[in-house]
Amino acid sequence: FAVAALRTSATPAQSDALEVLDVESRRLEVLAKSFAQFGRLPDGPMADVDIAELLRYAARTTLGAEAPVTVDVPDDLPMVRGQHDALARAVANLLLNAHDALGGCDRAAAATITVAARHDAAMSPPSVRIAVRDTGCGVAPDVLARIWEPYVTSKPGGTGLGLPIVKQAIDAHGGTVHAESTPGVGTTITLTLPVAAPAGSIA
Repeated sequence: FAVAALRTSATPAQSDALEVLDVESRRLEVLAKSFAQFGRLPDGPMADVDIAELLRYAARTTLGAEAPVTVDVPDDLPMVRGQHDALARAVANLLLNAHDALGGCDRAAAATITVAARHDAAMSPPSVRIAVRDTGCGVAPDVLARIWEPYVTSKPGGTGLGLPIVKQAIDAHGGTVHAESTPGVGTTITLTLPVAAPAGSIA
């Protein structure tokens, strides 16, 4: 409210300064949240997570209704055992990265993001495989090899912590992460998460 009041009576030079302060304060807020999340293992109770509903909800809420997101998730996707909030943060980070990748480059294909998930019973242990694909700028091979490392980023103003937070969360759930990318074509990040043991089974 105070900033809005200042803007109504500010000179052009003062308005520019207020705009810079606003942008920088938002950037610092994102940075502080990223630092708070990184290095912190998932907390809270472990439970069976409806990963299909989590993916649908994240796609609806993370980027907004206007984002070019397609969700391809079957209704019979099995549950995974985990910490809901940590998994939701990981998926949200992937969606935000994918959305950022759609801007700032020339591409023949339309700008799209696809979230797909499948049950892979042949894996050991049986797992849910989640893929987040974008038709964005892609990542150069030398950067791709390091994207799971903290503070590696090619985005102006990026913290370099989004993907390490994803890896940390998936590792803590006994899963895996994998990235494929072609510059000018797009990027696919694949997560695997073990399926929850059936009720009454012995782990």
